[in-house]
Amino acid sequence: MKQIDAGGLSFRENRRRNKYYVDKTLLIKDILESNDSGVFLFTRPRRFGKTTNLTMMDAFFNIDYKGNDWFDGLAISRYPEYDGYKNAFPVINLNMKDTKSPDYENFMNALGGAIVDALKKHPYLIDSPILMKDEKILIDALLTGNADRDQLKTSLRKISEILERHHGKKVVILIDEYDTAVSDSFGEESHRPIMDLLGGFIGVAVKNNDSLQMAYITGVMQIAEESLFSDLDNVKVDNIFSRASDERFGFTEGEVKDFLSYYGHPEKFEEAKEWYDGYRFGDAEVYNPWSIINYVSDGFTPRPYWVDSGGDGVVRWLLERIDDKNFSDIMGLVDRGTVRVRMKEALVFSKLDTGEVSIYSLMAMSGYLKATYAGDGMYDISIPNMEVAGMVERLLSTITPVSDGLFDDFNRAVLEGDADRMTDILQDILLNGSCMNLEKDYAYELILMTVMHSLTRRYDMKTECESGNGRTDIIMRPRDGGTVPMIFELKRSASEEDLEADADGAISQIHERKYYMGMNGRVVLFGISFWVKVPKVKVEIVEI
Repeated sequence: MKQIDAGGLSFRENRRRNKYYVDKTLLIKDILESNDSGVFLFTRPRRFGKTTNLTMMDAFFNIDYKGNDWFDGLAISRYPEYDGYKNAFPVINLNMKDTKSPDYENFMNALGGAIVDALKKHPYLIDSPILMKDEKILIDALLTGNADRDQLKTSLRKISEILERHHGKKVVILIDEYDTAVSDSFGEESHRPIMDLLGGFIGVAVKNNDSLQMAYITGVMQIAEESLFSDLDNVKVDNIFSRASDERFGFTEGEVKDFLSYYGHPEKFEEAKEWYDGYRFGDAEVYNPWSIINYVSDGFTPRPYWVDSGGDGVVRWLLERIDDKNFSDIMGLVDRGTVRVRMKEALVFSKLDTGEVSIYSLMAMSGYLKATYAGDGMYDISIPNMEVAGMVERLLSTITPVSDGLFDDFNRAVLEGDADRMTDILQDILLNGSCMNLEKDYAYELILMTVMHSLTRRYDMKTECESGNGRTDIIMRPRDGGTVPMIFELKRSASEEDLEADADGAISQIHERKYYMGMNGRVVLFGISFWVKVPKVKVEIVEI
């Protein structure tokens, strides 16, 4: 009897060690039929086989593995027309799962480390005589950890050019978990610069790269309109709503039955179905493969395995800020209810709000919800199974929803420039938000952005924006001539006694750095200081 791999072996090692393997090799056929020189983005929830499938692509295309028998007897071997692609290309295999970082500098170091790991799979290049001077400088900078932003940004393209020159063949680029750092930094000051660097890094690698044969990228979600893929017209996206490769991620019912029967317990199927079924990708009903594998490995013991496999910070951020109605709706889903909603296939981080479209779309992409197309752009959503129901219920049990009424009252106080009312209402909001993580420097800024989201109908709101002689925390410019611009500077106080002085200091900083430079007429300045959940607001109106 074959052993089960519950530790995440690569496809290559799985086949070499003769472990039990659920055959997903027809994903190769899907891709080659679609476009053998395309750029593909496959998004699925964590632990649904994205990495295993990426290592399968590596095993199939990588010229370094020529002559292997790992695909013998698997479904792709029934299609000899694709034999010419097998082990025919140099491959850059970049794993970005460890690039999540507490700040931008650490992200740059982590990205550089991931690139070095990919480069070391081609040791013959490091001291190759074919290297040009600029390429040698780049590789030396990468290997010593001294690569700057521009070198990191162009590194994949440069390495692909070197590989093509060495092998005389175009290159396949594989990027696993591209969005890890972006999702992990959501809500942090580093989020925007990480987005910008990553967008340039991927864009340079896959757009108009003459050395590129194909690119295959995985992640949990498609990030739209924010540097990542937004200016690339050659990316084919396959997500949880797509039909083309809907059975290639997760386990189908037939695959689960075969798996349970092979290990001697076909009678456990109904139990496995209740706990781990219920996902829908395209037209396919699928099971959570991570949970099924661990369920069998753990002696057919049903429990929540997926809950311990990693976090979804953005989902938690949104859930911790939902209003009473959405809180009640999600609790209804936990009780096996269904809600019909509109969904988005791609999300813009800067436009995420606590409305149902953002919450439900993100929860479906992350594996917390099943979404079934109901026509006219609407989806029926539900909790997929017992495992996820328990996870969501436990998460919601720690959350106190914030009333929409407080948000509206605060925004009216903002528009009226009433500092005392803003202080009182903001304190109520902070006290009700029991799970808000106020240890993060960027937390208060995000809270204000969420509370004031409805004002974006009248204002263009930007954060960490270049203005005057520095970067202001929040700047709101009117979308029409009927309102005035507003500038917010935030401070974290060391003690409650410092709140007053720090709020005054925030106003002074706006003046010192002339954040209102270029504006005309009346401008409203807000200095807000915070000590844990105690705020202090100061307002000043100036004429420019």
